[in-house]
Amino acid sequence: MKVYKKIAGLAKAFVWIFGIKDKSLPVYVESMSDGLKVHLGSGPINIQGWVNVDARSYEHVHVVSDGFELREFADGAIAEMYLCHVLEHFSFEEAEALLKSLKIKLRPGGVIRISVPSFDRLIEVYKQCGSDITKVQFALMGGQDYQYNFHKSLYNLKSLRQLLENCGYSNVLEWETLVDFGVNLGDWSNGTF
Repeated sequence: MKVYKKIAGLAKAFVWIFGIKDKSLPVYVESMSDGLKVHLGSGPINIQGWVNVDARSYEHVHVVSDGFELREFADGAIAEMYLCHVLEHFSFEEAEALLKSLKIKLRPGGVIRISVPSFDRLIEVYKQCGSDITKVQFALMGGQDYQYNFHKSLYNLKSLRQLLENCGYSNVLEWETLVDFGVNLGDWSNGTF
């Protein structure tokens, strides 16, 4: 199965440390393809036209699940998946198992977009800020303000690409939020909030 795969704007994803709004307005994105679209780990981000899945029960969340097994969806049924600052909340072993199970849920030619904090970029930020660890600590370790907000793994472009290829994904490419979604989603995928 050949799956069109894109990796997130890793170099910019670190800025999530600046926080997140308690309740966001719906985000309307350009239609990228026909078919079922699933936003895993949506948190307070409400992407219209997508099935929002999160471990926490927000008003706009359609499926509450902390493991993302996606039992609610048939194998090969999902056209697109989006995960922004989710993968790092799983151990390396859990992340590999998750990516393999998500691949089964994607239809042939399906797209999965992933954004994670870039360890390479965090090192740059740390150095640029005079070795002030407080500028990167939450991006490295999670916000630690609720049960699931702890990081268990870290990535850079090379390691994430290798992980995806090891899990059977092909055509692994970097992607940009504004190009692929046509709008700033209000999350950390494009480096601004």
